[in-house]
Amino acid sequence: MKDLNTDKVILAKVVRRHTFVLGASVALERMHVAVMDDGTTRVITERRPEHFLPDAPRVVTFVSRRVADEEDFRQCVQRIREMEAAYTTQEVAA
Repeated sequence: MKDLNTDKVILAKVVRRHTFVLGASVALERMHVAVMDDGTTRVITERRPEHFLPDAPRVVTFVSRRVADEEDFRQCVQRIREMEAAYTTQEVAA
């Protein structure tokens, strides 16, 4: 996946994730809030390929914040839940 802020490929692995299925969105398929093995919380977005240019990356990410405790992950999940409420058709906690 490609970082939207730095344009670099992210190699960190997901330790924990909460997925929002965006069935009502035209541009996006899914959005994940993930805690990575490097201690960052990332928002990972899977784009619908038919909505973006063919050479645009399909999976992109950005850092939400550095995780100091469990609360940061939950706050980010809640923020995405509120932002994407109109488009979310399912939530999956993993």
